[in-house]
Amino acid sequence: MFSSVTESLSALATDYSTPIVFGLAFLEACPGIGLFVTGALLLAIATGLYSNGVLDLSHIMLAAFLGALVSDHLGYYLGRWMGPRFHHSRFAKKYHERINRAEALFQKHGAAAIVIGRLVPAIRSITPLFTGISGLSQGRFSLVDVLACVLWAAGLGALTSGITLAIG
Repeated sequence: MFSSVTESLSALATDYSTPIVFGLAFLEACPGIGLFVTGALLLAIATGLYSNGVLDLSHIMLAAFLGALVSDHLGYYLGRWMGPRFHHSRFAKKYHERINRAEALFQKHGAAAIVIGRLVPAIRSITPLFTGISGLSQGRFSLVDVLACVLWAAGLGALTSGITLAIG
């Protein structure tokens, strides 16, 4: 009986491992949701999948890259849509000084702010949103975000491999 349960779980992990990695990368970068979904969960699952031979690093990194990229763009376009209305919200009025400083940062150092925002877990899910609100051009955001997501996915791959070597 235990053997059949293990085989069933193994088959399930194999069938859904790529969508799980994509989904966790998406959720941990998703505006609002990402504040509650930790990247540590993605790293633990990626490490488990890799160390058990379910997925190789290239599949893990590609799925994570795509999940992060889609989520970042969702946040960016949500920010573009919210745009001027956001500045009239109660939240924006309450924190207007901080928001003005953040927008000035995006205008002055847009590319660096996007890369740093992708690499720092505490602000990962809100950086694209505020980038969209700040009015940074769509083309510039997309180009820099692709590069930032590549760096982030490569880091995930390196950590996954390193942890696997350390425990294996």
